[in-house]
Amino acid sequence: MCGDLCPAGSIGVEGLGTRRAGGLGVDKRMKREGTSLEPALEGMVRRKLVAVIRSKTPEQALACAEALAAGGITSLEISLSIPEGVEVIRALAARHGLTVGAGSVLTKDQAEGALQAQARFVVCPVADLSLVPLCREAGAVSVISALTPSEILTVHQAGADVVNVFPVQALGGARFLRAVLEALPPFPLRVEGGVTLENLPDYLGLPIQLIAVGDNLVVLRLVAKGAYATVTARARDFVLQVERRKANG
Repeated sequence: MCGDLCPAGSIGVEGLGTRRAGGLGVDKRMKREGTSLEPALEGMVRRKLVAVIRSKTPEQALACAEALAAGGITSLEISLSIPEGVEVIRALAARHGLTVGAGSVLTKDQAEGALQAQARFVVCPVADLSLVPLCREAGAVSVISALTPSEILTVHQAGADVVNVFPVQALGGARFLRAVLEALPPFPLRVEGGVTLENLPDYLGLPIQLIAVGDNLVVLRLVAKGAYATVTARARDFVLQVERRKANG
């Protein structure tokens, strides 16, 4: 299942891996002509939700992306834990209407590979501040993780475009974050880790810009069965909650 996520000239399911040899040499001048992080970040903030895809295979990742887009979620984070994850990003980046980024980025080499594949944002699950200038030079959004108030402020002051509070639910979820935010100035925040349909309204009531949803949206046991229609239905449920919140102010 790839459908129109694989336009002519891009890498479809059958082409993943064909560019590995010699295809990811690092070009230090990765800045794309006419590319700015502002449109990507503004679009992500407007849509609010980011779907995190951590499938077992690249074929599943492409099918998940199609299913999520059909459900109205078009900000997609492709975990580099997926085999050929960089090539999945490359294939999806060519799709009009999607904002595709890389997740689980732990090294500069991984970030450079993802940026060359046209990732519009890079998510680091730890506070690796060396990725901030790399993303800025490439015109991509840096999403750097932190948890404690000190870590959150340090990452923000280091210039990260978005501070990713992760894993938020493990430390008390929205209640924890509300207490933290009372002591900090406003700046772009994303939450990740344990967001569900049930607790989504709690996060929508906080002054945060992005909400990342992973296993509670892209349920791996359903993906393994090829139940992509269920993924689409779950995506629609999440989008509906966001739209209702916006309508109610």
